Amino acid sequence: MTKSHPLGRLGAVIGALFIGLSALFLVSPPAGAAAAPPDAATVIGAWKTNPLFTLSGSPLTSAQQSEISTTLDDAKYPIYAVALPEGTVTRANVAQFIPGLLTQLDKEGRSAATVAVIDGTTLFAGTTAFPQRAVATMANESASAHVENPVAVMQEFTNRVEMYLGGNRTAPLKPGDTISGNGGVWATLGVIAVVGGGGIWLIARRNKRRREEKEAAELKAVKQTVEEDVTKFGEEITSLDLDAKMLPAAGTDHDWQHALDSYEKAKVQLTQVRRADELRDVTATLEDGRYALAVVKAKVNQLPLPERLPPCFFNPQHGPSVRNVRWAPPGGALRDVPACAMDADAIERGFDPQMREVVLPNGQRAPYWAAGPAYQPYANGYYGGFDGLLTGMLVGTMLGSAFGGFGYGGYGAGYADGVAADGGGDFGGDFGGGGGDFGGGGDWGGGDFGGGDFGGGDW
Repeated sequence: MTKSHPLGRLGAVIGALFIGLSALFLVSPPAGAAAAPPDAATVIGAWKTNPLFTLSGSPLTSAQQSEISTTLDDAKYPIYAVALPEGTVTRANVAQFIPGLLTQLDKEGRSAATVAVIDGTTLFAGTTAFPQRAVATMANESASAHVENPVAVMQEFTNRVEMYLGGNRTAPLKPGDTISGNGGVWATLGVIAVVGGGGIWLIARRNKRRREEKEAAELKAVKQTVEEDVTKFGEEITSLDLDAKMLPAAGTDHDWQHALDSYEKAKVQLTQVRRADELRDVTATLEDGRYALAVVKAKVNQLPLPERLPPCFFNPQHGPSVRNVRWAPPGGALRDVPACAMDADAIERGFDPQMREVVLPNGQRAPYWAAGPAYQPYANGYYGGFDGLLTGMLVGTMLGSAFGGFGYGGYGAGYADGVAADGGGDFGGDFGGGGGDFGGGGDWGGGDFGGGDFGGGDW
């Protein structure tokens, strides 16, 4: 693909972990029954050799598949696509399919990626690389610029993603054709006329410095949160130490040693953290150790051994959950979340649970799940080992967008002020965007973006 935009390579990858969802093209889906989409492991395995996975029955020709593959292969940033027969996914099951792909990519070490699912002539997209509202706009403009040409639409979309992640936050969101010269070139020339070549370089350096400063501040804040969790775990071990040692007959030796080893391991891991994503290993160790400690407590108190359940959603420091409860974030929808006995009882009696709150950069406090995408590794370590849990319980929260939630981002009412990245310009409300749950704007070329959870533009 020819990347003609002079600003498309400026800057560095923006580390924001928000999700976007968009649809690109124009024709109605068929009424017939659809086959199940392929499993995530199969797709991820194929992506290791080709960024476009094509299922038999996709309307894309061999030539179109080859051109799209080349476009994605040449992209500077990780962009993957799945081409399926028309009607394979629906607005219901795509909510599980794309998050599953993004979660699997994250496990493979590709945590900032964009995934496109081309369902016949309709395209759904999710990303962990940049904000929802931005990707929705880029998808809309890409489709408008290249009606009835899926290859050009994908080239346009890929180019806009690269321009945005390269540091140009203006031209990718404007109407026009950025791959052959319309619109995008005029936007570029306008910027060049104002700032000049030297100015562009200075802006790129300034943006890089600001990004690095922001990432350093976020790492410091989240690392402090994890350090508090490690300290709390150590205090619980100390408080149980005498009981555990006095009751060797209870068979606590193995589990007690496992809890001690986990505590020591978490402390060592924390000292070695240099990047935010490494904090995931620390909280995963804490989750494992807390379960071992819960087993020890049960044996000491001659209670049934606890089931291996995820940590309490409201505060991972509370240890393993005992059951799910129905709960909704401020302004969001009800969902099942794992809770400890204390918080489950509080919720069921109509009281607020004891939230794990953290300090935001502006000094305010908010639950960890409303504190921004920097807390993605924190949550992933605690809950990532429980399949399908994160995307379900974080729908409608700030962290939902960091786990393949298709614009689950935004924040619950009451936590919006002072939390938005980049001054709040890219996000709004629980879902942002336009009339639908995931945004996307109005009609274009006969397709309707505003009506559903994932938009609905066809080519």
